[in-house]
Amino acid sequence: MTNDTADNPGVRLPWAGKIVRIEEVEEQLSVLWKMSADNMRTAQNTNVRTSVLNLVICAPDIESAQRASRVLRELSSTHLARVAILIFDSSEERPAALWTWVTLRCFSMYSDLMRHCFEQTTVLASGNARRAIGNIIEPLLKPDLPVYLWWLGDPPDTSDTTFNNLIELSDRVIFDSTGFFNPEQDICTLAALSEASPNCAMSDLNWGRITPWLQLVAQFFDTPEYRPYLSGVNSIEIEHAVIPLVAQVRTQLGDVSPNPARALLLAGWLKTRLGWTLAGDTSHNHHDTASGTYLWSMERSPRSTRLLTSPRNKTGKGNASISIRPQVQTEMRPGSICLVRLTSNIENKRATFTISLEGDTEHVLTSVELGHEIRSKRLVSLAAVYNEGELLHNELEVVSHDYLFEQILREVTELLEAE
Repeated sequence: MTNDTADNPGVRLPWAGKIVRIEEVEEQLSVLWKMSADNMRTAQNTNVRTSVLNLVICAPDIESAQRASRVLRELSSTHLARVAILIFDSSEERPAALWTWVTLRCFSMYSDLMRHCFEQTTVLASGNARRAIGNIIEPLLKPDLPVYLWWLGDPPDTSDTTFNNLIELSDRVIFDSTGFFNPEQDICTLAALSEASPNCAMSDLNWGRITPWLQLVAQFFDTPEYRPYLSGVNSIEIEHAVIPLVAQVRTQLGDVSPNPARALLLAGWLKTRLGWTLAGDTSHNHHDTASGTYLWSMERSPRSTRLLTSPRNKTGKGNASISIRPQVQTEMRPGSICLVRLTSNIENKRATFTISLEGDTEHVLTSVELGHEIRSKRLVSLAAVYNEGELLHNELEVVSHDYLFEQILREVTELLEAE
């Protein structure tokens, strides 16, 4: 295995800093810290190498790694981390080799007299060097600090040696299913990885993106007037944005269209919160992977609903359905939720609870219709949902398992595997 240096750079990544040998990383970072202090108008507290966590980013290509590197700027004021960006060159013709770069990224907070800095090491591994990346990266991590692994792109299967070595070093693994090229298969893979690695917490940035939608659905039934209609919900409709192309495609921002991952997670959450189960009669079910269209016949059970804290609200037994369908949108990022509609029938009274994007991509309109009368409307901002830096910030606040998310993964897998 070779390690290219400035004399034989092989690959140039100006945004990644200075190319060095892997064994010189610590020494070069120390030099960069000293240079940073010398360049300040005052050297107070600038030479203190403080980190609160280790963040390892695994990217399938240089473009993805560079996009992730740009996101890190938004974390500089709250999460001082030692960052390692790993780029895996999957070209079969390349020999086993490593290229390593180091940089100190500093950002002014209020003026040049107050700056936040973090260390970034970038490693490009090709050939068999990818298999040993766990051993290579371990000495670069700061001991006694939590290790977060942000895996870009499709998840590996449970037998992937590289991933298994990295997961042994990690406390939490973060995925982003908005970039999954095979959403159905990849969500099932996430569920399998969660089962296979019980000591490591797993999460998905898309779970954070739909959290406001979950809260808005639950808030419908916080109102005493609408609470009785929870027991009569018998239809769930969800629409997700796709771009006007027939074939599946990945956009310049890394999104995949169609990608119903958010819609599937939302459906799984509603299914388990309402206590629904798959109906035995599957003749009306519909499953079209190519377009992201689904229909499941469900049965409502008499067990307590979990959308509310009150144990007195029971779901009535009967038939129900969950449908997911694409909606062509040119102004929205693919995969975005466009609409959620719950329909309830109780004592011959019909109620429709709707959340829909109206006019722009940062606001939703919530409405309640009783019979033919619209009883309430409310405009809600969802701007934070689209900020990748904010989503990553929230993930780095948590080390423990998100057991609800892991349960929803299993629920979605059950839906996708239903005939």
